[in-house]
Amino acid sequence: MYDKMSVLQQVLTDARKLATRLRDHDSSADSLLSQAQGMFKQVESMKEYCEEMNELNEAANNRPRSALIHSIQQENRHIRQLQQENKELRLALEEHQNVMELIMSKYRQQVAKLVTVNSKQAQPNTQEQAKGLREMLNIASRSGSILPAACSVDAGTQTEHELRNFELCRSQEQESVDKDVVQEEKQCLESSATSAS
Repeated sequence: MYDKMSVLQQVLTDARKLATRLRDHDSSADSLLSQAQGMFKQVESMKEYCEEMNELNEAANNRPRSALIHSIQQENRHIRQLQQENKELRLALEEHQNVMELIMSKYRQQVAKLVTVNSKQAQPNTQEQAKGLREMLNIASRSGSILPAACSVDAGTQTEHELRNFELCRSQEQESVDKDVVQEEKQCLESSATSAS
C-alpha cells in the first residue's frame, strides 16, 4: 500500500513537471510563431520593394541615373523658359492696356472738342438773331402786314419766345450728342476688353 502511494505521488509530480514543460514549450512555440510571422512580413515587404524597383526600372527604360538627371535638367530649363515667356506676355499685356487707356483718353478729349466745336457752330448768336427778328418785324409793320401797336408788344415777347425754343432745342441736341459719345466710349471699352482677354 505504501508503495502504491509513493508511485501515485511520483506519477503526480511527474505529471506536474510535464505540464510545466508543456506550458514552457507552448509559450516558446508562441514566440517562435510570432517571430515567423514577423519574418514573413519582412519577406513580403522585400518582395513588394523588388517589384516596385522593377516597375521603376521598366518605366525609366533601364536608363542610368545620369540620363535621368539630364532629362530632369532639360525639363527644368523648359519650365524656366515658359516662366520667362509668361512674364514677357504679362508685361506686353499691361503695356497694351496702358496704350489702350491712353488712346481712349485721347479719343474722349477729341470727341469732347468736336462736340464743343459743333455746338458752337450750331449755336447762332442770339443777339444777332434777335436784331434780325426785330428788323423783320419793323419791315412787316412798315409794309402794313401787321399792326404797329401790336408789333411793339408782340415783337419783344415773340423774340424771347423764339429764343427760349431755340435754347431748348439746342440743349436737347447737346444731350443726344452726349449720349452718343457715352455709347461710343462704352463700345470702345468693351471691344478693347474683349481683345485684351
